[in-house]
Amino acid sequence: MTAIRARLVLPGILLAALAGALPARAGEAPTLKVGDPAPRLSVSKWLNGEPVKQLEKGTVYIIECWATWCGPCRASIPHVSELQAKYKEKKVVVIGLNVWERDLAAVEPFVKKMGDKMAYRVAIDEVDKPGEAGKSARDWLVAAGQEGIPCAFVVDKQSRIAWIGHPMDGMDEVVEAVVAGTYDPKAAAGKRAAAAGLQEKIQKAFQAKDWDALFPLLDEAA
Repeated sequence: MTAIRARLVLPGILLAALAGALPARAGEAPTLKVGDPAPRLSVSKWLNGEPVKQLEKGTVYIIECWATWCGPCRASIPHVSELQAKYKEKKVVVIGLNVWERDLAAVEPFVKKMGDKMAYRVAIDEVDKPGEAGKSARDWLVAAGQEGIPCAFVVDKQSRIAWIGHPMDGMDEVVEAVVAGTYDPKAAAGKRAAAAGLQEKIQKAFQAKDWDALFPLLDEAA
């Protein structure tokens, strides 16, 4: 990618980050990582599909964290529905977990309006106080160092975290491999760590307005 193309791509990268389309670290040392046992889901209400009382071994789960106010979350809904339809007969359960919601009263009408377009289980996080992060948001997103949504967690057949990331950023290949039993979480975690390090360098170069350093980094990212 040339410097000119980098200049064109840069605004898109920044807008995606601001919209929560890219993962961000809430802390230097996340307590929930790939390979760890999946936390318990804390839900105040199930709005779509049969409730999931607990994550069972032998089933692959996709926990997709979203909110009604999040544009990228709404844009991801059709793709998430397609994934559920594709793997419905292969013991894959998709759960749309509503988190960080600004207006809890808006969630149920939104889901009803979506109808068949949101063809997977949907639940609302268990919130102690309105406006604060709920229990699932703390146990999953915050624990994993994630500040942006949408953010998805793929849980393998052993009830371990296999993957964490944006539902439109490579999750299809991960789910396919997890279902087939060929997924290597350690190798994937190494790639994600390298990508996160590169993203951090890009952010620092942009903040410092170090264009000579920024454009080669964007080339590397591409």
